[in-house]
Amino acid sequence: MQKNLKKNGYHRIINQKTGRLKLVKHYKNGLVHGKIIYYWDNGQILLTGQYEKMRRIGTWKHYDNDGTLICEENYDRKDKEQSDQLVLLPL
Repeated sequence: MQKNLKKNGYHRIINQKTGRLKLVKHYKNGLVHGKIIYYWDNGQILLTGQYEKMRRIGTWKHYDNDGTLICEENYDRKDKEQSDQLVLLPL
């Protein structure tokens, strides 16, 4: 067995209770790099975002368990949240 193998490509984590996807993320040379998606237990998307060398970048979207978008956050390349955050609340 080779030592120091670095993860590359998409990796999926399955919820053991439901058998549904819990998390999909992408690795490049052992670092989280690329799209990431978290799922609620019911299969709806909880969170989507993007990493670049382990740092959050771009727009991250948060959803409630029925799939309604509730929040968007924007990150610069230094993993700092930018001030133009959008929060959507149910009526």
